[in-house]
Formats: sequence, C-alpha cells, structure tokens
Amino acid sequence: MQYNSGALTAARRADLCAVANVKGKPFMRASWKFLVMCVLVFALFGQRAQAQQPRTIYLVRHADKVSDAVDAPLSDAGRKRAECLANTLADAQVQQIFTSELQRTQQTAAPLAEKLHLKPVAIPISKPDELIDAIRSSKAASVLVVWHDATLPRILRALGAPEITPIAHNEYDRFFVLTLAGAGKESKPGFAALRYCDCPR
Repeated sequence: MQYNSGALTAARRADLCAVANVKGKPFMRASWKFLVMCVLVFALFGQRAQAQQPRTIYLVRHADKVSDAVDAPLSDAGRKRAECLANTLADAQVQQIFTSELQRTQQTAAPLAEKLHLKPVAIPISKPDELIDAIRSSKAASVLVVWHDATLPRILRALGAPEITPIAHNEYDRFFVLTLAGAGKESKPGFAALRYCDCPR
C-alpha cells in the first residue's frame, strides 16, 4: 500500500495543533514558529534547485547565403541546410530561438520555428553583448542561437565555452552545444563542437 507523504505530514501537523490546544498558547506559538521556519527552508531549497536546472544552448552560424551582400538571403543549399537543422533539432524541445535582424539568420531558424510554433527573438548583429545577456537571462531550458561567423566565437567564450578555431568564410556546418549546469555566468558548461547537415551543393 502506498501512503501520501503530504497527507501524513498534514496529519502530524494536526496532531501538533491538538496538543497545543491542550498544553496552552506558548506551545502553539513555538509550533507556528517551527512551521514558518520549515516553509522558508523549503522555499530556499526550491529556488536553489530551480536555479540549478540544466540548460542546453545550441549555437550555429546561419546557413549558406547567395552572396556577400549585407543582408543576403539563403541560397538553395542554405534553405536545404535550414530544413536539415529543423529535422536535427525537432525533438530537442527547443523553447526559444535567437537570431540577428538579418534575413539569413531568420531564414535559417524559420523551419524549426514554424515546426515548434515559436517566434524567434531578433537582436541586432551590432549588439552581441545584448545577445549574451538575453541567453543568460532566458528561462528556457533549451535554446537555439543562429548568428554570424565573426562574433559567434566571442559569444561562446562569454558563455563559458573554450576557445574555438575561427569559422571560415565558407563554413556553414559548424554546430556548438553548451550545457549549463546552473543559471548565468557562474555555471561551468559542458561543451561539444560538431558538424551538421553537410548538404550537397
């Protein structure tokens, strides 16, 4: 037979109150102080446990683009890679997506965002520090970041990853995974550098 621990705890508290009624008000005051102390302790441990929930951050450069224009869209190969990324992360329970304001990052994230019914958060490419703060403060347990080759290594370092080799201009398949054991920059992350969706051109 299984017992409900919450019901047993409530029953014990009821017994304490009954005893307090018999023995008088001083005992009742002590019981209430003890109860308040227990509530505060449980709340503190609950907050600490919540803060230590692991978080997974997936970071990629945008997919293949058609040209070197400032706001160049994805090429056919890039659109295939974006679809491949969506399939790769379909079961990763991504809860939030960050991109820049440039369309190639948004087009890379779009297939997954549509699949998961998420609206990506666009942060200006000129403000990588704002992106870092947004990732740290996000309450999502699983996050995708689609960014740019020039500043992605610095963003990784700021989040606690080791230094990576520079991302070449023609490299679109670099895939990074950070696992944060706790909240914010105090956590020591796990890190993996992978390749993904090497689509034929």
